[in-house]
Amino acid sequence: MQTTRGYNAAVSMAPSPDVSEPRLSPPSMLRMGLMMAGANAVDVITATMLPITARHFTGNITLIGTMVALNRICGFLVQPYAAWKSDGHLSSRGRRRPFLLGAWPAVFISMAILGGLPFIVPAEHHRTLVVVSVLFLVNLVMQAALDVCFGTGDPMYGDTFTAGDLGRANGVRMTVTAGTAVAMTLVFVPLADRHEFWPYAGALGFVGASFLITCFGLRERLPASLPPPASYHPLKPLAELRNPQTRNVAICGSAVLVSLALTDMLHALFVTETLGFSKTVLGTTATAALIAHLIMPYPVGWLVDRIGPRAVLITGFILLAGVEAAFVFWVESLTSLYIGLISFRAAWVVVHLPMLPLIFQNTPAERRGAIFAAVQMTRAGVTSIATILAAALAGAVGSYRMCYLVAGIVCLIGLFGAIRLVAVPRLAVAAPAGA
Repeated sequence: MQTTRGYNAAVSMAPSPDVSEPRLSPPSMLRMGLMMAGANAVDVITATMLPITARHFTGNITLIGTMVALNRICGFLVQPYAAWKSDGHLSSRGRRRPFLLGAWPAVFISMAILGGLPFIVPAEHHRTLVVVSVLFLVNLVMQAALDVCFGTGDPMYGDTFTAGDLGRANGVRMTVTAGTAVAMTLVFVPLADRHEFWPYAGALGFVGASFLITCFGLRERLPASLPPPASYHPLKPLAELRNPQTRNVAICGSAVLVSLALTDMLHALFVTETLGFSKTVLGTTATAALIAHLIMPYPVGWLVDRIGPRAVLITGFILLAGVEAAFVFWVESLTSLYIGLISFRAAWVVVHLPMLPLIFQNTPAERRGAIFAAVQMTRAGVTSIATILAAALAGAVGSYRMCYLVAGIVCLIGLFGAIRLVAVPRLAVAAPAGA
């Protein structure tokens, strides 16, 4: 492994952030947000187009479901490993940046093949074992490479922004990714009626932009020391949970992700079957709720930087539990559905945005990836188990409202974890240049 001095001689690198360092400007936050926008576009492809593409090759719903589930499986296995591994990596291209430089092209190529496969392979060969195997492996590569991007991109936020900037930086990121989702769902996905490759083309454009920003727009910061080389096994990141603060952050992170998963899981059936509305209403209410994702992140991020992530997180869990209760006991009409769904998205921004600052605030620079890996592995595993159990419970009682009830209980568990977090004072940082 190279030394820090050797690395600084090889490339231009800003020093490790400290309390006397000026804050980075909003354009830096925007570049980082745009760099991660490609990942969100791929998530949209996974949720909307992957099942349709797979349907060309197989009628096995279990296989199609497994291909979609690879997104979560890789989030549990690949993302923590990438985060942990990047802590101790060092090369002439940087610390975490080399992982992104390799992963974005892998995502781009595999997604292009995935989208083009129904048109490249003659129709009479679509359902052969070889072609179905290729489809499965190409999707596996895409999902694994995507989680390398997440696993190294998220810790890079902790490397790049100081404690007083992380909230707004994450707010900018959420706004950019929400805009990406709007572009994909309102522009590119509808174009699939003309040709099914159009949504993939749109996502490829976002991924290509992410790669170019990684090449030319990122500056990494190197800590004073890196962790020594060590062997890895799949559960190694969980050792970080021995720290009470990390454990409580993992509890909160799991509650945030589970609440979203349970609310979204059977929401379409709740709207169309329980409430009896059309699929058009399902779409228009979902689109209206996206407004909260576009306008709220930056103000909430400013609040996180101003008063700290713990206070915002506690408020968010209280709001989110109230919204889940409204879905259980109050949402019946179209007006109440609009209010409930918009309120849910707004509350979820409040509860989700503080998580990144909580994970990285005052975390040792050389261990940010390991701590992120512990939180990510915990919340990915808990979410997978919770969705299966909640679906079984909803089926047993015969009511989709059970998902919202369980989500509300999960919010109370998250609130308990948030209250137990140690309130860490925000480090004093220098004012921006020229202020």
